[in-house]
Amino acid sequence: MDRRRAPDSRRPLSPIISRDRMSPPSGDAPNTPESKSSSGIAGVFKSTFGGRLHRNPAPVNAAAASSLSPSSHGTLTRSRSRGTLVGLGDGEPELFLGRQPDYIQQYGQQLQPGKPLQGRVEAAQALRMNLEPLTSNNIVDIWSASKDLLDPRHSQDVRGAGFELLTACVNHSSHKPLQRRAFYETLSAPLNPDDFHLQLSAMRDLTSDGRSIHPFEASILPLLTQWLKSWFIASVAARTAQKDKLFRTNGTLGEETNLTQLYNFIINVVKYNYKIFAELDVRALLEEVLVVCRRTTSEQDIRNSIQLIDAIITYGTLPQEILSPCIEVLCGIYNQLKPLADITWNAIANLCRSHVAQLTLNALFNVLRKSNSAERNTNTIRGALSIIQKLIMANGADSLVLVPLQVALESFRKALAADSARLELDIVTTIDNLLGEGEIVDALLEEDCSNLLNVLRHASGRADTLLDNSDLMNQKDTKEIRIGNMMTDSLNSIFGKIETLFHRFEIIEKEKIIDFFFSVHNRLSDSCAELLIHYYIEEHLCYPSNTNWLLNSNRLIDAFFRTRNRHTPVRLLVLRAMRDVYETIKDVYDAAAVDELIWAVLDDIQHERDIQVLQVLVNFAVEVGDDADQALFARIVESLQATLRLPDTPSTNSSSSVKNESRPSSSATISNYTNSLDNVVARGFVHIFMRAFNESAEKALKAFEIILEIARSETCAVDARLSAMKLLFRLRSDSSHSMIIVSTLDSDGLASALNRTTQVLHLRDVPEEVPPSRHSMADDASSVRSNRSTSAGHPHSYMSRSNTRSMAGKNKYLPSSIPLWKYPDENALPQDPPSTPSHLLHSFDDRPVEIAEKLREEEPRTVLAMNIWLEVLISIIQQGGDWEIYSHVLVHLGSQLTNHSLFEGAKPQIQLLRSVICEQIKGNSFHEPPPSSGLKKADVTICLFHTLTMVLSYSRHFSKNEEDEIVRTFMHGVGSWERTAKRCIHALTICCHEVPLSISKSMNTILQKMSQIITQAHVAVHVLEFLAGLARMPEIYVNFREDDFRTVFGICFRYLQYVRDQRAKGSGPTSTRTSYASGRQGGTTKDYNGPTDHKPSPVTADELPQYVYALAYHVMTFWFMSLKVVDRAKHVGWITKNLISTDINGRESMDEQSQVTIDMMQRVAYSDLDETMHDPYFASVSDGEVMKKSWLDGLSIVTVETAAATGLSQITKRQPSGTSHSIFKLERAPMPHHQIISTTDTKHEGKDASSRVAVLPSHIFLQISATSYGLPEALRPIPLPDDDMTARAISTFDRNSTVDGHKVGVIYIGENQSTEQEILANVMGSHDYTDLLGRLGTLTRLKGARFNTQGLDREHDTDGQFTYCWRDRVTEIVYHITTMMPTNLEHDPQCINKKRHTGNDFVNIIFNNSGQPFRFDTFPSDFNYVNIVVTPESRASFVATRTHIEGQETDNLFYKVQVMSKPGFPEISPASETKIISGKSLPAFVRLIALNASVFSLVWATRDGGEHISSWRNRLREIVKLREKHAPSSASHYNTPSHAPTASTSTGNHSLLSSRDSGIQVQRESLNRRASTATFLTDSLSSHRSSVVSTATETDTGTAATDCDGVLESVLSIDTFSSTYLLESALPSNVINLELPLQPLSRALRSALTASSASIRLTKKDNIPTLSLTIVSATHTSATARSSHQPTPTPGLTTDDPSPLIDDSWARDRETIITQDIPVRVLPAASVEGIHEPRCREPDVHILLPPLLQLKSISERFTKLSLPSSSGSSSAFSGGGSNNTNTHYGQTPKLDLSANMHGDLRLGVTTDALKIESTWTGLANPELDARQVVGGEEGVAEHPSFVHEQALILYVYLEGEDEDAEESVLTYYISSYSA
Repeated sequence: MDRRRAPDSRRPLSPIISRDRMSPPSGDAPNTPESKSSSGIAGVFKSTFGGRLHRNPAPVNAAAASSLSPSSHGTLTRSRSRGTLVGLGDGEPELFLGRQPDYIQQYGQQLQPGKPLQGRVEAAQALRMNLEPLTSNNIVDIWSASKDLLDPRHSQDVRGAGFELLTACVNHSSHKPLQRRAFYETLSAPLNPDDFHLQLSAMRDLTSDGRSIHPFEASILPLLTQWLKSWFIASVAARTAQKDKLFRTNGTLGEETNLTQLYNFIINVVKYNYKIFAELDVRALLEEVLVVCRRTTSEQDIRNSIQLIDAIITYGTLPQEILSPCIEVLCGIYNQLKPLADITWNAIANLCRSHVAQLTLNALFNVLRKSNSAERNTNTIRGALSIIQKLIMANGADSLVLVPLQVALESFRKALAADSARLELDIVTTIDNLLGEGEIVDALLEEDCSNLLNVLRHASGRADTLLDNSDLMNQKDTKEIRIGNMMTDSLNSIFGKIETLFHRFEIIEKEKIIDFFFSVHNRLSDSCAELLIHYYIEEHLCYPSNTNWLLNSNRLIDAFFRTRNRHTPVRLLVLRAMRDVYETIKDVYDAAAVDELIWAVLDDIQHERDIQVLQVLVNFAVEVGDDADQALFARIVESLQATLRLPDTPSTNSSSSVKNESRPSSSATISNYTNSLDNVVARGFVHIFMRAFNESAEKALKAFEIILEIARSETCAVDARLSAMKLLFRLRSDSSHSMIIVSTLDSDGLASALNRTTQVLHLRDVPEEVPPSRHSMADDASSVRSNRSTSAGHPHSYMSRSNTRSMAGKNKYLPSSIPLWKYPDENALPQDPPSTPSHLLHSFDDRPVEIAEKLREEEPRTVLAMNIWLEVLISIIQQGGDWEIYSHVLVHLGSQLTNHSLFEGAKPQIQLLRSVICEQIKGNSFHEPPPSSGLKKADVTICLFHTLTMVLSYSRHFSKNEEDEIVRTFMHGVGSWERTAKRCIHALTICCHEVPLSISKSMNTILQKMSQIITQAHVAVHVLEFLAGLARMPEIYVNFREDDFRTVFGICFRYLQYVRDQRAKGSGPTSTRTSYASGRQGGTTKDYNGPTDHKPSPVTADELPQYVYALAYHVMTFWFMSLKVVDRAKHVGWITKNLISTDINGRESMDEQSQVTIDMMQRVAYSDLDETMHDPYFASVSDGEVMKKSWLDGLSIVTVETAAATGLSQITKRQPSGTSHSIFKLERAPMPHHQIISTTDTKHEGKDASSRVAVLPSHIFLQISATSYGLPEALRPIPLPDDDMTARAISTFDRNSTVDGHKVGVIYIGENQSTEQEILANVMGSHDYTDLLGRLGTLTRLKGARFNTQGLDREHDTDGQFTYCWRDRVTEIVYHITTMMPTNLEHDPQCINKKRHTGNDFVNIIFNNSGQPFRFDTFPSDFNYVNIVVTPESRASFVATRTHIEGQETDNLFYKVQVMSKPGFPEISPASETKIISGKSLPAFVRLIALNASVFSLVWATRDGGEHISSWRNRLREIVKLREKHAPSSASHYNTPSHAPTASTSTGNHSLLSSRDSGIQVQRESLNRRASTATFLTDSLSSHRSSVVSTATETDTGTAATDCDGVLESVLSIDTFSSTYLLESALPSNVINLELPLQPLSRALRSALTASSASIRLTKKDNIPTLSLTIVSATHTSATARSSHQPTPTPGLTTDDPSPLIDDSWARDRETIITQDIPVRVLPAASVEGIHEPRCREPDVHILLPPLLQLKSISERFTKLSLPSSSGSSSAFSGGGSNNTNTHYGQTPKLDLSANMHGDLRLGVTTDALKIESTWTGLANPELDARQVVGGEEGVAEHPSFVHEQALILYVYLEGEDEDAEESVLTYYISSYSA
């Protein structure tokens, strides 16, 4: 039993529990610690209902709470004795004893009032256990006696025993109503509060837990209401006491448990009995419940209250009077207590499903509508809002009431009166949620959206207030900012949803939405803003069709453009709209309104920091400026200028989609910006200038002045200055000084030198995440130091020290900084430049002052101050500054200086520029590039020298001393910097033409410098070309002394010795190279896409040695001929000595170049006459018969033609370097009278004196040559036989010209011409073009020309009547001039006849008068290697080019000359970079570079397969061949020459030969006696269809044609086919020429296969010449010839055509005689003179064939295989290579035969259906002479493989009967089908 304090009798019987009493006992329910703080939910309840919150435990089970402890006396046993316990009255009870057990009587007596309490308690406990046998009346009697035990004054134990007995009595059995009433009254009476849990438990037992309340149903609900009120008060008091810590407990408060149990009981009572309750009682109960909800601080109390309310709603109904208060309470709970939100919603949802649903909805709306009432709590309003949202979103589902949206939105609007930011946030969130539901949205679209927009407008203002007026340091303000941000997010979401739904709204609603958007424009997203702007545009609200268009335009500008925190795309959209409005109204509306619109847009442009917006603004200003008057234009210009002068201010638009860059200064790094504000404005002024170029001189002049100021300014951003310069550098002027803007610049070579080309920039290796900075030149040293310190200590430095080191090792010559400009720059200008010159702007006014003044008004000329621009450039060159600016000037200045007309008024500045450059170069005071650029100081000098070269063209403005200084400056560059030597040499070449006197003055020094660098491979070719050109300018070296000439020769010898030394070391010029481009400064190979393409790659002497090596000898040749005749002999010995090379073993040798050079000196050492001419009529008839004899005398062929009677002779001496003809006459002395007549003269007495043979040619030869007696046999003259072979050899020699011939095309391009067709159709050119032609060469008649016209027709004038030619003693040039060739566009619209000449020329001269850059691919050709483009420095119109102006002679004009080459073609010309040349010097300069380019092209064309052989060397080789053939066998060869060093490239496979000079001469004596040899040629042969046999006394020669394109040439000894013969002819030569039919002859010969003998007679039958073949055969012997005598079958013959030899020793028994008659035709001698062995060049390949029978067998097999696919076709040999076996000619099969010098032979057949081939390997190749093969011994080893497109020669050698008999040969000549 619990020990509890005895009750205080003085305490009133009140349910208020004192602090020292707690019920129930601690053991009845678990205790929970009391909260130490009222924060959290307690605070919420305190603010909601004014009470305090205590968290209660879960409700206690009623059964547990009502159980009592059993008695300590044990269990009483029921007695079986019968007895009755009678009821007790109000007085002392009296126990009636009947048949009851004794213990009943005993305990009944003991229970009576007045008995000792202890005994009564024991009795009550005993009876409690034994009530079962008693009746209900007995039970009532027992309780009547014991009910005083519940007296509050008794102790806890006594009261407990009484409640236990009461509970047992109540639960005994069903009682009658009166008995239940008695128990109820006991329980409803006031009892001790500590026993309330027992009291409530007994009440629950009495009512069956609320199910049965009869007969006290009328009073129980008020009782429970009173208990609820009392125990809530008690609970509040207990919580207060616990909070004050005056009483502590570890369990749950008993009062809270009692209250919870009471709520549970009331819920059950309501649940089962609501219908019988009075409405007033229910309302009283609900009012008390609402009081509890408002005042409690316990979540459990509220949960219990909601459950009670929900029970009433579910099982009954809420009285209408209490409905609204109840709704308000529930709304507050729903908003504040999230754990109770679900049960609260269930209660409200039940209401919304009931008959009071509409009343409930109205109550909810009323909560919102009366939100401004003081009685309204914000949380209640927010709860109502949330419930309404939930109801709306339910949309009638689950039987919930439908909410009218318009009423809800109107309620939302009225709720704003509460002035609560949190409430407004909830409203906005609710709307946001509602707009996310499809069905709700559909309903909303049908409603008026005014309320919605008003709510959003108010909320937007609230959000602005919260965010704008908040102090971040205040906690409250921080909360407001959070609410403001959340509200902003919701509003943005709503705006986005409205934007999405906008197109679905009606037009009226759209207008409301647009107005709303305008009212909250600062809160709109970009997409919403764009929607609004597009609406204004589409509805034309900003156009004059709307009366408020200007107001609307200003609204747009103010709302979305001037607000600079608005994102860029939105602002740009407004600008585009305004530009469209402007375009619409500018020509039709009031000017004042237009101006207002313009300045609404452009106002405050100077403060714009968004680059994209500024760009559009500037573009708008440019467009407006086009139409503006001068006042408006001045204002626009002033605004733009103000933008340039603003300080650097970073953009505040951090949220912009485009990064707004600050303005970079000239020393700022560029790693953090890509464009500057200054640059946008600068390009705007450029745009203004270009648009006004042909429209307004005043506007253009103003823009030009500002652009010039930008370029000059050091405070403007670097990229802005570059933009200004990009325009200024593109300014040009034409011949009339009208301004032009060009689109491209010719500066790619210099841009490449400074690493600014696109190709070089692509190679940069700069990490993107850490871009290095760019330094100005002045800050290089300091910036390096600062970067070092910064990178060590600052984590955000641009490049760490380690990074810098790693970069230094990569791309050593590439820039490590990010450049601001590159070449080419496609976006240099904001628009395409005008195609025509400006008629308003000029660079110079060349009119006299008087005339200019008179015409000021009629013909005003606006002159741009180009002299000021040049001053700006000079200042930059002097002061340096930013590297980007400085490098841009270095690269582009030279190109602009080529336009003399542009700087006509800047003569003082030109002179100053010359002075500055010369001083800087000589003093080495020019500015050095920064280390970050990856360049060296020499790279800067390259650009300076280029600029000085352009300045040189202004020499007419310089004094003689200034010209001398320019030359000295170039001389300084030759030896000071390695990379400038080449350019300075080229510049000196120009000086030779332009300032020859200054060059002449410094010639000695120039030669000395060149002699020092001649062994440098990269400049050797340029030095030699300089000397070669100089040799043709006698005015320069007119004062040369002997030592000066020797210096020139010494330069050549020094290079030759260098080559020899390198060759001896196994390296140098003889080494093989596969690349012809090297050097960082060289141009790169590009596609055919523009005028700057096809820059040649630099070449060194090591890369193409043939040209440079030969060039050295050419220089010596030119300079030797430049010597005076009297001085030449002095140098011969010294030159000869140096031409002989000595190897390391002391052996002397001399190559071909040296030999022909010595030969040249021998020929011209004592003569300066031109070539002599052969006179075929030198002797008259009286001089006697002319006899001819030739000798080989040294390296010359001497031919003496002597008139036998008089000895008058013509001597022809053929040398490698030329041919001379002279007349030799023997002056006969008168015969003395005493002299007798010689015996030979006696024989001629009486005869004609002219028939006398008195002098033979040998006599004449002896007169002019020294005696050969005693000389070594090798040095003796060799007489040549007087036969046809010698004659043909000499004739072939004579066809080799004594000069090197070249062909150069000349093409004129007229104004605006760009296509090949229109260019080639030109029949005339400009005046200066015609003048150039006249000075390039001499006008020459083509018809009947006796020189090589290089393909031009010499008979029928098909290529024109005339052309221009030029020739000196070494070289000849024939010009293929398109304007002088016939033009027939009707029959030849493509001008093919012209193209066949110029298209095959290696070099073309292009006179470009089109006004456009020339494109290399204008004339597609595989052979055009070089185009020399000549362009007038000033463009001229078509009329001007045809008009000759007095005083404007060609000599005073200037031209740009540029050499453009095919990709990969090396750089060998001084004009590989554009040069400017005066008209006076132009012809000589162009001819010189054309000649050099042609020579080089000839070498270049043969670089892969051999070498180019000059005509002199070729003549030398012909002489050597004759010596080798005719020299005595005992004589040694005459100084066999060795080849000059060659460069050949091995491609790894067998390459093909096409050079005519790469053939091999076969020595027949080295061939196997019984073999057949095939020889392959690369030229096709002509065929002879007739068959001719010529018979002579010595040999019979037969020429027969095969069935294919070929010739059979047989040279047979008579002994081969005849033992005896008799030949008699009427001809002096005893020759009979016959024409025979082949088929009859073949049949006749086949019939003689088995003959024992045969004879042939030429006779006549029926007056027809007949060849009669008589055949005698024996019948008993075999018909087969001996195998030893069988000739080898030959390809091309039929299978039964062996043509055997006849053996006379055959035995026979019986002879058969057969006669075959073959009709023939006897040919006169005249008709067979043209029949000869086909003339072929030296063969490429020859090989010994395999056995002919094997070859024949395979050939026949191939033929049979090919027949099914092509019936009736015949097979033939073809010289096609194996690479062309896929080529078919119709349906005819071709038999392919190919071979190489590696012993391989391939035989194959190809048809449409098959391809089959057989290959023989290991065959023998005849031994070749290494001297006759390109590359010498290596050439033999690497002889080219299967050649293609060739001819084929087959040799079949036939033995005679005897071993000593002369050999015969059958030769088959077969043309290749592929040829």
